[in-house]
Parts: sequence; C-alpha cells; structure tokens
Amino acid sequence: MSLTDLMTMAKSNKMLQRQILSQLWEVHPDECFQCMRCTSGCTSLKLLELKPHEIVLLTNSGFVEELVSSDIIWTCASCLKCRERCPQKASPYNTIMALRNLAVEREAKVPEVYMKVVAQILETGLMQQVKMVTSREMQPLNRKKLGLPKIQCPDDKFKSSFMKALGG
Repeated sequence: MSLTDLMTMAKSNKMLQRQILSQLWEVHPDECFQCMRCTSGCTSLKLLELKPHEIVLLTNSGFVEELVSSDIIWTCASCLKCRERCPQKASPYNTIMALRNLAVEREAKVPEVYMKVVAQILETGLMQQVKMVTSREMQPLNRKKLGLPKIQCPDDKFKSSFMKALGG
C-alpha cells in the first residue's frame, strides 16, 4: 500500500511523534527547514515514493503511524549522504532508523531482503557473501589466490554491538 493511500484519512498522532523524537538525541528533526539538500543527494531517490525531507516533515507533523506502515522507510540505502549534506543536523537517516525500529517493535512487515542482510551480517560480518572475481585472463580468483587474509566470523561482542545498534 502506498503512503499516499495511507495519508488520505490520516490524523496526526502526537504521542508517536514524541516517541520518535525522543529517540533522536544526536539530531534535531524539528530544526529541519526543508532546504532539500538531503533529497538532492539521496542515492535511493529513484526508489522512494517520498523524498527524505518529506519523511522528516511528516514525522514532525505526527504522521508516524503512516510512515511505519509504509514500505518507504525500508528503501533507504543508509548511505548517510543526507547526514553529510544537512546544514541543520536534522538528517532524515536517524529519523528513518527510529521509524524502522518502531516498525520492528510493532511487528510490522519487515522486507525479507532486509532480514537476509541482517542475518548475513550476524553470520559473517559482511553485508553480502564473498564472491570469486575474474582476472583479465578470465581466470577465477578467490581471496587466497589474491593474497587477501581469511575473513574472520564475528565474535559475540560484535554481534551484541550490532544488535544494540539495530535497537534490539
């Protein structure tokens, strides 16, 4: 369901707005003056139905439930360009992460691809599996042949820190 459909009958929920804003101690989304620098640098803009600056605006306006119920918060590539570009330190990235955490808390539908990436990171410490590469001579090469060190599996400290960063 698109966010436009969810917004047609929406009412602002100030309690959820305060809950999200209380989680954002480093950034100040209420200081966003909608300059759109975050949106102009967004790598996922072509995938997003809604622009990053609008996510901040809707969160500030109390439309958290609608954002949590939409797929939009899961299309962010987490590249952090919005954070680098924001002159007010009101980056949409932190708002999107807080909305994702709320969605998981409420057991909303989390995209399967996202869960696979999280499982892969917990298992190997990497976002994607290590792949063979091909040389210019069309010879398949692995890490050992390239002289690269073996990748160590993450320890319990890493897993604990990672889960804490995810809000779990």
